[in-house]
Amino acid sequence: MRITALERQPNLQHKVGVAKKAARQDLVKLAELYFRSQVQGQADATIRAKRRDLEHFLQFFFGLYHHHDPAEWYTSVTREWLKRMRRDRRVAKATVLRRYNTVRHFARWAHEHVAPFPLGCPTDGVKAPETPEADWYGLERKNELRLLAAAQTLSTGAGRSGTKQGSRDLALVHSLLGSGLRISELLRLGIDQYDGRGFQDVLAKGGSRRKFVKLWGRNAKDGLDKWITERGGGPGPLFPTRTNKAMTRDQAWRILKRMERQANAHLPAEERFEVTPHTLRHTLLKKLADQKGIHVAMKQSGHQSDRYIWRYVQPSDDALEADDDLD
Repeated sequence: MRITALERQPNLQHKVGVAKKAARQDLVKLAELYFRSQVQGQADATIRAKRRDLEHFLQFFFGLYHHHDPAEWYTSVTREWLKRMRRDRRVAKATVLRRYNTVRHFARWAHEHVAPFPLGCPTDGVKAPETPEADWYGLERKNELRLLAAAQTLSTGAGRSGTKQGSRDLALVHSLLGSGLRISELLRLGIDQYDGRGFQDVLAKGGSRRKFVKLWGRNAKDGLDKWITERGGGPGPLFPTRTNKAMTRDQAWRILKRMERQANAHLPAEERFEVTPHTLRHTLLKKLADQKGIHVAMKQSGHQSDRYIWRYVQPSDDALEADDDLD
């Protein structure tokens, strides 16, 4: 069930009354109003995730009733939706929790700001899914070195469209490994936001802004400085395409996958490893937690609560099994 009304509408104020009236009769219109008033302005990845979450619930609701009347959204409906997700082995526990949190916020907003549900907010009294045990899936040091060697090889090897693009890609992986930023946060940066030490005024997940994000490591700074010298100091995105537009998440993903293939090319199957932007975030935050302390890692992550940092600093199975003794 597609939510379509996600465009910015700065002149919506004079239509609020009409929009609310329509939303009281239609759950899809209610969801669209929620996006316009509560979600717009947040990070693109956050918007996409919340849209998928609400669409999943709307499809379930329509399959149950064959209509979208919010008056029939009861607590029992929310419980059944959760039950079916839990039974679906294809859905990760983290996804179940995220979907529930999105739908709960939507329900509470609608109940308080648009029209109360007849029997109360339909997510109240519903037990939240358990937070899944956090797993660390960053790169071990040897694989980090293998990845950087592959990135270096690709930056100068035959088949690349000029050394400028190769330097950009190498700087991209160095910046992910040196900052721990999410890929969407990094790709939104302009060249003027880098000051030689890190990144200023970073738009973070959820729409908040971080005053400064440090770039760790001499190699990361050298790689980024080299790229900026080749790029030139003109205005625009820090990581542009050939047409000077900001690189997209898909383009960055393909770059990392090309590096992954290069790094794995001569490794036996049991030693091959996967690389994603979030793998590199885990890698830095674990390293900071080990070498600088958990508080430094938490600050670098951008999370306000220590509830979330543990997912990035869990030891790997190899680390747990390496030695039985402590000094």
